[in-house]
Amino acid sequence: MIKKKIFFFTAGLLAVFLLAYTACSAGAGKNGGKKEPPAPKPIPVKTALAVQGTVTPSLILSGSVAGDKEVVLTAKTQGVVTRLGARTGHQITGGQVLAMLESNNQQLTLEKSREQVAAAGLTLEKAKTDFARISELYRQGAASKADYENAEHMLKSAQAAYNVALSDSQLAGQQLRDTTVTAPFAGSVVECFVEEGEMVFPGTKLMTVVSDSGLKIKANITANQLKLVSGGQKGVFTTGVHPGKEFACTVKSISTKANPSNLTYAVELTLSEDAGSTLKSGMLGHVKLETAGIPGTVIPREAMLTRDESGEAEVFAVRDGKAFKKKIKTGLSDDKNIAVLEGLEPGDKVVTFGQSLLKEGASVTEGE
Repeated sequence: MIKKKIFFFTAGLLAVFLLAYTACSAGAGKNGGKKEPPAPKPIPVKTALAVQGTVTPSLILSGSVAGDKEVVLTAKTQGVVTRLGARTGHQITGGQVLAMLESNNQQLTLEKSREQVAAAGLTLEKAKTDFARISELYRQGAASKADYENAEHMLKSAQAAYNVALSDSQLAGQQLRDTTVTAPFAGSVVECFVEEGEMVFPGTKLMTVVSDSGLKIKANITANQLKLVSGGQKGVFTTGVHPGKEFACTVKSISTKANPSNLTYAVELTLSEDAGSTLKSGMLGHVKLETAGIPGTVIPREAMLTRDESGEAEVFAVRDGKAFKKKIKTGLSDDKNIAVLEGLEPGDKVVTFGQSLLKEGASVTEGE
């Protein structure tokens, strides 16, 4: 009895499996045996046209503030610094005594030289008198030609000796005056190199002074940047010392010869007069120059996938609803656009947003 029940239960299960298999086979036959995968949806992107336009590149230069007149004062004679009339950061007036050197030796030398001038002067006067007397006697035939030539020689020698003594005295006077160092103009001391009691020699740096008449910016540009900079060009100077502030500046001069050490050209820019109340000589910062617009084929900067220093770049170009990578050659750029030198023509369409979702040949749909 139990064996019969097991037999009928097994037969029933087999019948259920057969019915299920038949139904699945019939369904598969109706759909051709396989399901087709759904077509990929187009990827939404933003695009822009390459157009004939202009780029106005901003040239950023590193620069430093300097005085319009800046002088390093050096010792012109030897001596001990006996007094300093100003130190780093002090305001100065034109002609103000900035340093005094010990002058005893120079004073003694000057006094001795004056005595030599006096003695040479007496000798010269006697030689003049003797020459005048011998000349008259020679004219009358009472003196020989040899006497005349000897008196003439003595006069010339006395005159030469007097000239040497006078020159030495003038030099001694200058050396004495050089023991007092004065400011060549009104301004400020930006650096003092010596202390009182220090021995200095001719050529020793004493102080660096800058004028109050105005400030300038010193910067350098490369040969490739020369075509972007010209006299009178406007710009702004910024410095981390005064964040958020901009100081108007103007290109004053451009060197015509490159510095052999770094192959750059020196540029000087004038600052407005009011900058002197905020900026100080030696401050570092950046100059931003607005250059003239350069015409050509341009695209938005956002279209760039990659770009190297040589200007080689890649973008996704859109053609017939599909995106394809395209290599291009780029030039100068500004805040919004970049010039295309090769690879695109006006009217070509490039992707400006959504590039990270794209693959070569991907279908796209354009949106705002």
